Amino acid sequence: MGLTYLESVVLSILKRINGERTIYALLHLLQGKRSSQTIQDAHLYKLTQYFSTYPTVSRSRLEKMMESLKRGGLVEEIAEGKVLLTSRGEEKLRLHLAKCPLPEFLNGWKYHQVTESFWERLTLLVQVSSNLIHQERSYIPIRNKQETLSWVKQFIKQQSGDRYTLAERLYEELISALENSAIKPELVIIRLTGFKKIGLTLSQASEQIGMEPTHYHYEFLNCLHFMFNKILDVPSAYPLLDGLLNKAERLEPLTLSAKKTYKLLQLGYSADEVAAVRNLKQGTIEDHIVEIALIKTEFDIDYYVPASKQERILLAAQQISAKKLKQMKERVTDASYFEIRLVLAKYGDIEWN
Repeated sequence: MGLTYLESVVLSILKRINGERTIYALLHLLQGKRSSQTIQDAHLYKLTQYFSTYPTVSRSRLEKMMESLKRGGLVEEIAEGKVLLTSRGEEKLRLHLAKCPLPEFLNGWKYHQVTESFWERLTLLVQVSSNLIHQERSYIPIRNKQETLSWVKQFIKQQSGDRYTLAERLYEELISALENSAIKPELVIIRLTGFKKIGLTLSQASEQIGMEPTHYHYEFLNCLHFMFNKILDVPSAYPLLDGLLNKAERLEPLTLSAKKTYKLLQLGYSADEVAAVRNLKQGTIEDHIVEIALIKTEFDIDYYVPASKQERILLAAQQISAKKLKQMKERVTDASYFEIRLVLAKYGDIEWN
């Protein structure tokens, strides 16, 4: 019996984690939990593409899947909540990925905050434009969220040219943005609503295409993220689609609490002073600093970890195959766990043996 698509995603992630985190770290990754630990794990294990790509997955569903995978001999539990792929699991995953590779352009970390709003705006804009050129005013909007309705109405008012020009420009931009043999544009097109045409739901689309719903979901995200790459590479070529992307959410996002800490650090406050001002534990502020180092490439960690100690931590990290802080601390005894985490966050692109 073959793997389901979600099982292939889960096994691929578990293979990267290699038994060093519990299955709940994987759950938080897929759900997009915005904690410092989850964000750091996503970067440390190079799993950022999966961040917040399946927010509806539940704890019970993942636990049942783990039991099924264990019964099938694909994973083995090495500690409570921690599993490793067996040789059988490795082979089954390899065969599955050979037939059904994981999405190439998926980037949940970069785009998780803009995907939903972009899709809502695009689908409504396509519907409105299509009905405008057919002079149809009696139709039910595909989106009922007032914020989206008001936004698209204002967006249309800001565009130059008549309704035919708007529809033509939107069509040309969409065709160009979805042009690539590595993606499946039809997965997006069949979801669009227009004049006397209702777009399909996810379940309807997956059934029509003949894909598992989870597989369809990931391939659909892959198409959108490919579009975002293309739009942001040359925004001048896609003025309408570029306008649909929420500008305020494009930057790599800090959690709200980390953002407040970052502002105080920029004002010259020490970590101890930030903890006192914000009435938070020292460990919480340290989590924020690690998160900042992950996301803000210009953030200088020399103030927190001397350069010579950074070098020793990096050397230890490169010599240890597992990403285990305890083993690194045994090699760099004068380093705190915070210092180790911070160096790994700053230089997370090092090659692991």
